[in-house]
Amino acid sequence: MPSIITKPFDKYMQNLLGELSSGYHAGELSKKDQSEIPEEIYIIEKDDEMVGYAVIREYAQGNQLIQKAEKDYFHPDERYLEKDFYIEIKYETNFVFIEVLDVLKEHEGKGYAAYFINWLKAKYPNKKMYVYTLDKSRNFWFKQQFEVVGNTVWMTYN
Repeated sequence: MPSIITKPFDKYMQNLLGELSSGYHAGELSKKDQSEIPEEIYIIEKDDEMVGYAVIREYAQGNQLIQKAEKDYFHPDERYLEKDFYIEIKYETNFVFIEVLDVLKEHEGKGYAAYFINWLKAKYPNKKMYVYTLDKSRNFWFKQQFEVVGNTVWMTYN
């Protein structure tokens, strides 16, 4: 059975991610300034081996995620395409944003991402969750009972 380990997201962890040959966000996370990453990272382990990792951010107010989305996800000329996101999140409070959920390529298809999402749902049973999806991962999020936010690539649960 896999386990979820909370570790400090420090320089050591950034270096470890930088050494990975797989993991969609590993290279990006390894190069971020320390001020841009959260204090913790969740490691998905099986038999003491890292099979994946996740970065989760808790937000008290919707405008915090809006600012992050505008900085990291939205091109200024295309923000009008995200109007449903703005409407949905504007007045939201006390929610979770799944910034990263990666399973290493050699461990894909073994249920580790679903295990992590079930763990996250148990950890935050009364909180709404948001994720910015990629086309290739959308079916996974649908299987986890996430729903599309309007006409955007954002999805939500709860």
